[in-house]
Amino acid sequence: MTEYGESAEVAAELALEEAERGEPSWFRGVAFTTLILSIAAATAALIAGMTAHESLLSRTEEIVDLTKAESELVIVSILVSKHDVLTAVGQTPDPDEVARIEEFEAEAERLEAEAEELEQEATETGSIHLIAALSATLFAVAIAVTGLSAIVRMKWLWLAGGGIGVVGVVMFGVAASRFFF
Repeated sequence: MTEYGESAEVAAELALEEAERGEPSWFRGVAFTTLILSIAAATAALIAGMTAHESLLSRTEEIVDLTKAESELVIVSILVSKHDVLTAVGQTPDPDEVARIEEFEAEAERLEAEAEELEQEATETGSIHLIAALSATLFAVAIAVTGLSAIVRMKWLWLAGGGIGVVGVVMFGVAASRFFF
């Protein structure tokens, strides 16, 4: 179980114990709020993990494409140098090699364009990851504040935890909408 899950579970248990002892009626609200925030934190952490994985894969594909493009450009450079040497010594370069040079250049351009798209995708996924991770953190803070409200018997802390949770929900909504749509 994650650190968030364990702290949420402890806070929920404490709130439920207090509610069963005949404590104020808002303690049940604390327990319910903590439960909802725990589920939201777990979901936000899941989305954050998924986006981190996706961003890493996009970056890896980008690097592979750029490496292939560089390889193609090295081959082009070698063939062009060979043609320059042949021309300098009065020989005619092989026309098939000229076609190969054009093919290598076209492939290098295609790979560079694909790598640029992958870079943009990785950047977008990275920003979604950041928002999802921040929402998970806000949920964890909200759980702690909400759980603390039952321990110190201050209803305003429960409301503050709920407010922090609402901000987390908004951020999670932004991350989820950008990830899924």
